[in-house]
Amino acid sequence: MASAASLDVGRLVQEAEALASAVRGALGPRGGQMLLTRPTGETLLTRDGRRVLEALNLGPPTARMMVACVSRHHSMTGDGAKTFIILLSKLLRGLQAILDKREGSPFCEDIQRRESYQKHCHSLKQISQSLMTFQTHILDHIMAQDLRKHFLSAFSSWEGEISRDTMESILEAYFCGRIGNSHQKLLSQLSCDFYYKCISFKNGRNEMLNLVNEYFVELHSAVTGLPVSNSRILEGFVLHRDFAVYCPADGDIRMLIVTESIDSALSASGLEFVVNAEVQYQASQVWITKRTEAIMKHLQNNNIKVLLSSVKQQEIVIYYAKISGISIVECLSSEEISLLCKTTGISPFIPTRDNICSEITETMIAKFCQPLVLGSKRYVHLGLTKTCAFQPHCVIFCGPVHGVTEQHASAFHGAFKMLQQLFKAVDLSDGCEAQPETPVNGQQLKTSMAETEKQFIDFSSLVGENPSCNQTDLQKSADLAMPIVELESDFMFSALIDRGSSVRELQKPPVKCQHPSETWIKNKSEPVVTNHRICNDAMTAIENTSTSVVSKQLNSYKHTVQSYTNVVIQAGSVLPVGGNFEILLHYYLHSYAKQCQQPKITLISTVIADALLSIPKILYSTTKENSFTQVFFKATSALQTNQQLPMHQQGLESVYCKYQLVASVLHCVAKLLTIDLIIGIRRLPQKTEVNDSEEDL
Repeated sequence: MASAASLDVGRLVQEAEALASAVRGALGPRGGQMLLTRPTGETLLTRDGRRVLEALNLGPPTARMMVACVSRHHSMTGDGAKTFIILLSKLLRGLQAILDKREGSPFCEDIQRRESYQKHCHSLKQISQSLMTFQTHILDHIMAQDLRKHFLSAFSSWEGEISRDTMESILEAYFCGRIGNSHQKLLSQLSCDFYYKCISFKNGRNEMLNLVNEYFVELHSAVTGLPVSNSRILEGFVLHRDFAVYCPADGDIRMLIVTESIDSALSASGLEFVVNAEVQYQASQVWITKRTEAIMKHLQNNNIKVLLSSVKQQEIVIYYAKISGISIVECLSSEEISLLCKTTGISPFIPTRDNICSEITETMIAKFCQPLVLGSKRYVHLGLTKTCAFQPHCVIFCGPVHGVTEQHASAFHGAFKMLQQLFKAVDLSDGCEAQPETPVNGQQLKTSMAETEKQFIDFSSLVGENPSCNQTDLQKSADLAMPIVELESDFMFSALIDRGSSVRELQKPPVKCQHPSETWIKNKSEPVVTNHRICNDAMTAIENTSTSVVSKQLNSYKHTVQSYTNVVIQAGSVLPVGGNFEILLHYYLHSYAKQCQQPKITLISTVIADALLSIPKILYSTTKENSFTQVFFKATSALQTNQQLPMHQQGLESVYCKYQLVASVLHCVAKLLTIDLIIGIRRLPQKTEVNDSEEDL
């Protein structure tokens, strides 16, 4: 039997607020730890909102849907789980107030003659549509026109380099929210060391971050029973296996990767081998032994010292390896084999009749390959000499119990996901820049959503050019989070705005197109990549990207202005922590709502603006010196008088991650409001055969 129920917004609000209450106490640098207990009796202290939400035993499908949206956002950006669910609950509460106020509501117009259920569904669909209109038009417009002038640049030079002080400021703020103040400094320094040691050259940042995030399980090890301060970074790889055969070797060590057994089988897979007599079987075994001996002799003649195998080798292979002085590491995971192949650029060796007599070229060179003892386990420590854009290093996390090392490893991995998002930029297509006052009906919305998608660009390869857009270079001093001065007050900047056409005439177009599907900027080797993480439709390439640059010395630090066409968030954009992004977006959304002529968009903008303030309210709820009222009053006064925003906390955070958080929450709410019916199935449906007819069913 199955039970069906219509969507109840009040129930959604209760579920979201219950989830938010579970993580609200851990939000911000002053948040506390949450205690998780398992049926086995195991306990875990954590501040990770995603882990807490996923550990809850949730029954309602809509609550599980909310947690799934949180997990999806967290897996992409590495942070924001607690902020996501809190903002979601406040936004749903504001939308419920709109639905409760039926008279005079723009979402209840022209539906007086419909039944109550139809009115409710129609209002939900209109709100969902208005949320998507807001996200694809209004949010990007405000980010590009208003918030962008407040952004800071994490890059300290024109080459797109980021200083260690700035990197530590970003990572310290991140770890403070994930694990608290206990080991914040240690993990931020450990992350900085790992970041700078793994980059082999300047424009290899993107490839390095991709490898770290994809193979993080293979790039770290955990040791329990030791203090956290013993955590360190080791050069090379730590393979999570022990030597099957270990023969010490000096100098450069040639290594070979195999994915099959060295000794030959009696028959190939899928074939039958018939033995008519014992003599025939013994002759076959002698042939296999001689062939294995010949292969191992061939490896020895090619100066192979280490054999890395993804399968378990037979005893005959182990025997001849000891005689030949070849070390063997077997049963490596497919991920470890893939990581070694990607970093060295070689392919696994497959012994055949054709290559057991020729020279072996698919080898890698290692400086050392030796046993390593971590805690009570033995591993293989491997140091490679020649790699691609990734310089191999691994992280050793130490802690008194497994829960501590697991939490630190998760936060460390999330930090590199955050850095990967930090070095991306959001570009806006021309359609998204339509004036917000223009009314948008349902058909226009469908058309515009197919034409106005965000494009996510990785500018990490733009070495030699300025990667910032309407941003300020952070000064190399203790006060890294310096608020930007209003660029409109700069007479040189104003002159550039007034003479935009003349500036474009002075600038040579830096675009070099080699293929219609790729856009190349600054004559570099990497194309502008597009992504559809917010809008799930097809993306279009960027054309005719142009830049205009002006610099001026002001107040003892350098202002650098660079305009890219339609760029909303430039790579490396940051803001000081402490709710600055939420307060800025709240201020400009309210200003926009006062001027907007569309009642629906005005109402949605007001609700979203009020929901954004829930984050700084929680952050400053426990502070005595700076209460939320004082912080909000100082910030709005500074914005009204075109002054710098006051800083109340040290640290920087990625603007892109904040933008992605707001967009993800809007998509989650829009998806929830499109549900018409919730059907609860008490038992799984029976499987039907392909040849069953409808009459049989």
